[in-house]
Amino acid sequence: DWSSVVCSSDLSDDVSATLYYPYLAVQDDTDQAATTTTAAYIMSFSTTDYSLGASLENSTKLKVNYSGLYNIQFSAQFVNSTNDVQSVDIWFKKNGSNIANSNSVFGIKPRKSSGTDRQMIAALNFFVALAKDDYVEIAWRPSDIGVSIEHFGTQTTPTRPSTPSIIATMAYLSSNGYTSNIYTM
Repeated sequence: DWSSVVCSSDLSDDVSATLYYPYLAVQDDTDQAATTTTAAYIMSFSTTDYSLGASLENSTKLKVNYSGLYNIQFSAQFVNSTNDVQSVDIWFKKNGSNIANSNSVFGIKPRKSSGTDRQMIAALNFFVALAKDDYVEIAWRPSDIGVSIEHFGTQTTPTRPSTPSIIATMAYLSSNGYTSNIYTM
């Protein structure tokens, strides 16, 4: 409920107000595979852990209800089942279009042995200005279809929690003027 939120870019120091900043935390507990190296794939999420003023839509879209500058962070558990070094490109899309200069290339070593894939965590954060109802998606493309995003169930000896295939968060940083810490509607 945003009705108790103070929305002003001109708050004096003597005003006492409680402010809420939009955020979103999502994850996925499934494997995600590519069927070709010539297409972009959009990372999908199955669970919303926390949200306020932002939401997960259609399992891929990190959507905001308030304009501002946002920090988007993710980590993805990649595996390489091939005998060769592979790579994966990961970039951000805003409202369905690629965001300029947002691609990163991650290298993955060859599998350790037959039946023992190589794992690699890809993680980064990215600042992006968003207007109300804008959304961000995280895209990826492997150099070989032997590279996929994988989750792991709970482990034993010792007991360990499950490993999501992808975790992503979005946190509000500043208004679109980038000069105040008060969001705008």
